[in-house]
Amino acid sequence: MESRKIFKSGKGSYILTLPKSWIQKNGLKEGDLVHIEELSGKLVILARKATKSAYVDLQDLSFDKTVRRIVAYYLANYDILKLKVNTDEQRRAVAFAADMLVGVEIMEDTREEMELMMHLIRPEIEVEKILEKLSNICLSMLSDFMKMSLENSDRKIASSITFRENEVDRFYLFVIRIAGNSKFFRSFARIVERIADHIEIMTEALLKLNKNYEELSILRDVYEIFKNSVTSFIRLDTEMAEETLEKAIEMNKNILNLQMNLLRYSKEEIIHLKTIFDGMNRILAYSSDIAESVIDREIEERINPLNFSK
Repeated sequence: MESRKIFKSGKGSYILTLPKSWIQKNGLKEGDLVHIEELSGKLVILARKATKSAYVDLQDLSFDKTVRRIVAYYLANYDILKLKVNTDEQRRAVAFAADMLVGVEIMEDTREEMELMMHLIRPEIEVEKILEKLSNICLSMLSDFMKMSLENSDRKIASSITFRENEVDRFYLFVIRIAGNSKFFRSFARIVERIADHIEIMTEALLKLNKNYEELSILRDVYEIFKNSVTSFIRLDTEMAEETLEKAIEMNKNILNLQMNLLRYSKEEIIHLKTIFDGMNRILAYSSDIAESVIDREIEERINPLNFSK
């Protein structure tokens, strides 16, 4: 066994040189890519990534079961999936799954078989950049919902919110695939995906109300708290995270007080307004979860810097 020294490069990166004999044996040169996998505390460096493939007979699976099966292989990091298709419903399900998953294409479609290839994906893609894109989509959904609640319940905006909720789902699954063992990245993506679900439910309730309510102006503060929680996570800013936690606690009290005034509305209005306020409470709770994870992540990164090197 050969020992080699680790060198530090910049604030968060570390460098380890590779044996010249190994480079030559594998036909590598300066600028080539190698693939690194973390396995039970060990780092395995591969000159070329092995292709992970599977053959799956869909048998009598329904549309939904077929989609779930493909998603499971996607999250298990398979590169090629050959599928024995038995019905037109399964063929439609395969096409649907390919559309909903980032980096997946149908490479072959015969009468009985379909082949999916996971083009995942440029090695230089950073998980943090995808998380930022994911959260920006969700923030735009909440911003447009706020606009609907304060101005008018525009069905075109509502349709756009629904479309973006599907985009959040796509990027959530993408993050789960590429985030590796990072519990913080995976948790953040899951939280944002859940917030997007709540925004869609809130939008449906607002469309049924079809009017504006002064109580909903508090959405501006809810939006700012969610936005700050995301910013604190992206920047790993513990001070902003602490401030976000304090503001979320105060905002919960304000929402509770507002809900006490809903009794002056009709029964139907109360039901839909309660759905919206419940959604706001969930967004505040999830924003607090994000802020708490910032503090946990910052401490863990200080203790184990090698686990977070870029």
